[in-house]
Amino acid sequence: MQLYPADAEARLGFDTIRARLRAHARTPYGAERVDALTPSADRREVEQRLQRSGEMQGVLGFDAPLPLGGADDLRPLLRRVAPKDAWASGEDLAAVLHALAMLRRLHGYFESRHEKYPGLWGVAQHIVPLPDLEKHLARIVDEQGRVRDDASPELLRLTRDLATRQARLRETLLKALRDAIARGFATEDQPTVRGGRAVIPIRAEAKRRVQGFVHDVSASGQTVYVEPAAVLDLNNEIRELEVARRQEIERLLRAASSHLRAHRDDVSESLDALGRLDLFAAAGRLANEVKALVPEINDDGIVRLVRAKNPVLLLHVRAEAERRRAEGEEGVTPREVVPLDLVLGEDFNTLVITGPNAGGKSVALKTVGVLALMAASGLPVPAAPGTSLPLFTRVFVDLGDRQSIQEDLSTFTSHLAALRRMLDEADARSLALIDEAGTGTDPAEGGALAQAALARLTAQGARTIATTHHGALKAFAHETPGVENGSMQFDRATLAPTYRFQAGVPGSSYAFEIAARVGLNPEVVGEARALVGEGQTALEDLVATFEAEVQAAEAKRAEAAVRAAEAERLRADYEARREQLRADRDRLRAEAVAEAEAIVRAANAEVERTIREIREAEAERETTREARVRLDALREDLATRKEKLARRQERARRAHGAPVAEGPVGVGDHVRIEGSGAVGEVVELTAREAIVAVGAMTTRVRRDRVTKVGGPRAERKERRAPVAAPLTSLRARTHVDVRGQRVDEAIPEVMRLVDEAAAAGVPSVEILHGKGTGALRQAVHAHLAARNDVAHFEAAPWNQGGDGVTVVTLR
Repeated sequence: MQLYPADAEARLGFDTIRARLRAHARTPYGAERVDALTPSADRREVEQRLQRSGEMQGVLGFDAPLPLGGADDLRPLLRRVAPKDAWASGEDLAAVLHALAMLRRLHGYFESRHEKYPGLWGVAQHIVPLPDLEKHLARIVDEQGRVRDDASPELLRLTRDLATRQARLRETLLKALRDAIARGFATEDQPTVRGGRAVIPIRAEAKRRVQGFVHDVSASGQTVYVEPAAVLDLNNEIRELEVARRQEIERLLRAASSHLRAHRDDVSESLDALGRLDLFAAAGRLANEVKALVPEINDDGIVRLVRAKNPVLLLHVRAEAERRRAEGEEGVTPREVVPLDLVLGEDFNTLVITGPNAGGKSVALKTVGVLALMAASGLPVPAAPGTSLPLFTRVFVDLGDRQSIQEDLSTFTSHLAALRRMLDEADARSLALIDEAGTGTDPAEGGALAQAALARLTAQGARTIATTHHGALKAFAHETPGVENGSMQFDRATLAPTYRFQAGVPGSSYAFEIAARVGLNPEVVGEARALVGEGQTALEDLVATFEAEVQAAEAKRAEAAVRAAEAERLRADYEARREQLRADRDRLRAEAVAEAEAIVRAANAEVERTIREIREAEAERETTREARVRLDALREDLATRKEKLARRQERARRAHGAPVAEGPVGVGDHVRIEGSGAVGEVVELTAREAIVAVGAMTTRVRRDRVTKVGGPRAERKERRAPVAAPLTSLRARTHVDVRGQRVDEAIPEVMRLVDEAAAAGVPSVEILHGKGTGALRQAVHAHLAARNDVAHFEAAPWNQGGDGVTVVTLR
């Protein structure tokens, strides 16, 4: 992708994005990748970058912590150890050891998640784990770069011998010093070192009274430093051991450097992959910071922004809020950035945006430009789903004042130079952004030049956005095919901008209204209106009135949408209540039938008992027959009533489309019982029978007499059933709200929720932690990732809380 002029990135604010991206990099390799990042017009390359940036968003937002931290730049060291006899210091080898451990952990992290993050695994698999080199270096040096005493048997022996000699030396020196003090030859009570030799301080006048060698004299000349003859041999032995120990350390460092030299290419390749992963991690952090998503890339040249926000403005208001909080202000939250909905390249290729000063025209233009550069660089953009962007081969930016004394360029001349470049090179895969078109010269002539240039760019197929105050360009946009008006809304009541873009509507500059509002002399404002002319004033008033009517219509449409949504909610609530009432009615009827059956069974038992007593009393046969006839009639009446109830239930289910579900019947499924038509929940299964709960009753039926009509409910209502539920299920919660709590307060509450849910067999829970800075969410995710009973966790759908809610699925 070619950018014009050379500072186009800075004009659109992409330099701010790059700087923030660099701040998110953790390694010098990633920072270099950020500096070298350039927008591309290659769709395959861009989509690959976007995929990896999007995957990294998920890693950083919902997965276990990424094992990618700080690292030193090892490339100069790898160049230094390239010659055969070169060797590295212990500190250098410790830096290599740290990098190797991080590379190994990164490789394992993405290898275990290669199906979840295939794009990132494609990068991470270029990391070459070197466990043998890592183990070898770990045996030689510690984390601070000190060579370990046990790095070799010889070094261990030398170290121990040296310690033994030094202990003997100190003991001997202290004895000699105490003797000298007792004889009045010395006053200080501690030995010291001069010229690398252990000595004792002796008064100058007594130096010949102590056997030994004078190594130094104090500045005053009153003290001499004598090496007693008794420690001469010990000092010599210590010097020899120290030399031997340094030689052994050097030998070990040379050997370790030789191992590193043998793997230079593998380490270099791994560091290159580390830089790429760090770049995508920085992109993921930035995306999460500005609530960005991976946009769709299209080949149709259509710019479609859905609730897009300018990322530079988002970072600015966030930094401003943090600064105010740091200064002690309480309750500070970032200002809301007004989103932009815009389509370019579908019904028209050129958009002319008008409206008042400081109304957001330039911000809208910059938003389109910076998002186009971000997408082409493989960075997610702060927008809503449905956002789609093309990849431009050229982006032309005429934004800001480029006048130059050195080059003898005026503002108008600089605009003409940019316009000439656009007209010479722009085509259907170009984006041209022109701020304040036609300014810097006579308004009539400037407007005419701008109109002619926009007409030519439209004919060449370039996607063009121009902001202007020229009234002639509003008429041009209205009358010319392929060109459309747009404006930034303005509240006429408060004379304040709303920063909302509206397509198809030209905007008024509101110059006279704003002048009057700021207190300009009313007579001057009136004279200015008269000088403009009645026709121009009437036209501006007409545009302003039309704009106000459009805003009013938009407000009514939004209000109607809210009412429609509320009506739909009420309708759904009514339907749910109606279904609940029907279910309750059928349940009560079924319970009544069951109760009647119980009464009949009791009555039948009583009748049988009576008959038995009659027989025993030798009653007449006719009396017994009549009793049995009455009993049979009672049974038949009850059966008829039960059959009618079952038919009504079946008709109700058919009327509401109760389908037959696929798959085998399992515990928890909802089934219809053949014959009775009753629907219940399977609470137990045997090889031949199913125990089904229907309302408050349970019944045992053959498995071939039940038909599956639905799976288990997400949340089962409490019911009486023969199979006792665990007591904890009666108390288990399914969600917790920890917003506003500190991490140390929230984590125990979250863990308690998961423990209760796991014990109760609840399939999933929700944690409402809010969005905020993301620190609480990350802490919650880190603890969830460490639990064996958590199968999965992710952010809730956007319409159910999004990043502010985590849904946890339990095993």
